[in-house]
Amino acid sequence: MQDNRLSRRAFLRSVGLGATGLWLAACAAPTAAPGTESAEGGAAPGAAAITLDFFAWGDQTDIPAWEQLAQNYMEMHPNVTLNVSPTPGADYYAKLQTLFAGGTPPHVASFQGWEWQPYADRGLLAPLDEYVQDSGLTAPYPEGIRSLEVSTRRNGQIYLMPLQVATMVMFYVPALFEEAGVDLPTDDWTFEDFLAKAEAITDTSGDKKRYGYQANGIWPRDIHWIRGTGKQEFDELVDPHTAMFDQPEIIDVIQIVAQDVIYKMGVAPLPADTDTGANTIQTGNVAMKYEGAWFFTQLNSPALREEGKEIVFDVVMMPKQQDPERPHRGWSEGVAIPRTDLVGEAWGFVSYMGGEEGNKLYATITGRIPNNLDLIENFWIPTIAERFQVQNGKAFLEAIKRSEVDVIGGVSRTQMWNEVVKPDGWDRLNNNSATAAEVLPVVNAGVQALLDEYWANQ
Repeated sequence: MQDNRLSRRAFLRSVGLGATGLWLAACAAPTAAPGTESAEGGAAPGAAAITLDFFAWGDQTDIPAWEQLAQNYMEMHPNVTLNVSPTPGADYYAKLQTLFAGGTPPHVASFQGWEWQPYADRGLLAPLDEYVQDSGLTAPYPEGIRSLEVSTRRNGQIYLMPLQVATMVMFYVPALFEEAGVDLPTDDWTFEDFLAKAEAITDTSGDKKRYGYQANGIWPRDIHWIRGTGKQEFDELVDPHTAMFDQPEIIDVIQIVAQDVIYKMGVAPLPADTDTGANTIQTGNVAMKYEGAWFFTQLNSPALREEGKEIVFDVVMMPKQQDPERPHRGWSEGVAIPRTDLVGEAWGFVSYMGGEEGNKLYATITGRIPNNLDLIENFWIPTIAERFQVQNGKAFLEAIKRSEVDVIGGVSRTQMWNEVVKPDGWDRLNNNSATAAEVLPVVNAGVQALLDEYWANQ
């Protein structure tokens, strides 16, 4: 077999850490055929010892789950040794890309639903269709919800085993509403209601400052507000050709939610405060924040309640805007199997994590939403009510049914953010050095250049 190592620089360019360039071909090791593992997904009795490397998304929410899942699987399959390498989100993809570029990919790797596609396009990931079909593990792939379909499939093939369905809603702290004499938000509230409540709650005159809203500070966390206008940043959300950030409706809403709430209205703390952990929803100084289920453990977990450090919260759907369909951000997130000589063996562990037993464990420990609609409704919603005291869990389910992905394609969202959208756009909005009307045309031109370069090389 020929050497499958890419130059590090060439690989990093191709997956979005550098300028867009042509992907270089890589030779993949042979894929193990389905059927080499037992009915439970692990090696057959008496099989040789194997070692699997799992390069895992690693933050304080997920690490305990990875450790428990690996321990359980090794107890069930004594011939398997799992080396789990949790890596913080800020460094995760850079380190993963380096492993691929060096010809030493892991056997299993975590992926967000918009990040794995460039790897699959170059044949670096194993399709999972045959494994899914043979195992009957189809529940994580519901039909009719496009955001989940396009974040698990590429060119008609399955590459991602979801461990969670992800969406984001508005978290709120009832105690701060009550202190200010403001009615709690409900699932049928409007954007105007949101702004009015944020203004009414805000009081920065005393020693303990109270803010109505904690701004997001990044484009991915403002995508919901954009889509609520009925517009989107691209001609297509999957494999776009044209950037459309400079539409008036997008400029107007980004001006409000990314800058005015902080510097003009004063209902959100300064970025310097939130960056240092002061005046946040976690400290009890902010009444509302746009977040996902991964945030539960930072506010009101059993451990926090035991220490008396909990922030009691609940959630509602995001406010109604101009789009009557009321789209919410949504995607699947989980693990993929790089092409190595242990694909079949890796599937055993992957299918355990994505199956009902493993997925319930993962969701219970992390608070994250399970990977199929039945578990969400019948298991997860009651679980989060007990474990995290979330009363309106159905808001997540409704948000998923209405969800849209951010953007998926050969130019990843991460590349767009790192190379253009952050330095030319949101950094300047966050430091109040330019308005949305000034930065978004620049962002649009920069993203369009990335798209043009990518498509010119296809």
